[in-house]
Amino acid sequence: MTMQSNTPPRGGSRAGWFALPLGCLVGAIGMLVVVVGVGMPLAIAHRSDLPLERLYGDIAVSLASRQGGNAPNPLGTNPRAVEAGRNAYTGSCAVCHGANGDGRGAFGAGLYPPASDLRGEDTQEKSDAQLFWILKNGLSFAGMPAFGQQYDDQTLWALVSYMRALPKGSGALAVPTPDATQLAMADPNGDPVHHGAAVYFAQGCANCHGAVGNAPGELRLRGADREAQQVIRNGRTGMPAYNQAQVTNAELNDLIAYMGTFSGQRR
Repeated sequence: MTMQSNTPPRGGSRAGWFALPLGCLVGAIGMLVVVVGVGMPLAIAHRSDLPLERLYGDIAVSLASRQGGNAPNPLGTNPRAVEAGRNAYTGSCAVCHGANGDGRGAFGAGLYPPASDLRGEDTQEKSDAQLFWILKNGLSFAGMPAFGQQYDDQTLWALVSYMRALPKGSGALAVPTPDATQLAMADPNGDPVHHGAAVYFAQGCANCHGAVGNAPGELRLRGADREAQQVIRNGRTGMPAYNQAQVTNAELNDLIAYMGTFSGQRR
């Protein structure tokens, strides 16, 4: 009589053990494909809060900005720093956060999430160093750009000074809005003056200086000469530098030609 063993072959047992983790791995990859290919596009496209999304976003911003530490603003609330910060804010921030920091700029309400009210507790409770870190590095998941390549550290600290002054109602600059005639000057295929106008508007110069250099105070443009070229290339407190990757030498010459048409400018 032949005895049969009920013990499965060793090879089959080993194959079973391998099948379990392999199945889990395949399932995880499949789930990842679904999340990346379907879930993420839907999440990016939505325009209203998902459950707990706002809370998660606030926590993420808080955790990210903590990398900045707690160092105080070296410029403090010095009036000159506040003015320099206001100039930079007017050209780079007001378009989203509004002239007075209420988050109701031209593009602020159309963002998701909407631009922050910089006067509010969520912003003002952060340390100076945290605000500096956000300005310098940005928050890509919140639509906040990084300004570390456009502004030096002194100007970023000046922006922090101005942000601290916003809740006190520090006077925001009202830059005149370009009219149809002024915008019509911009022609990328036109002569140097009209091409320079296209460069001027495309680079956002009008947001800070007005369509024809007619902004108030220190933002008014008073000259279009070699000194102006140097300022555009090298920047100054409250104004970013524009390198040749942003504005070529030919574009810079045309930009100066357009600025030379401003009323009362030196020729």
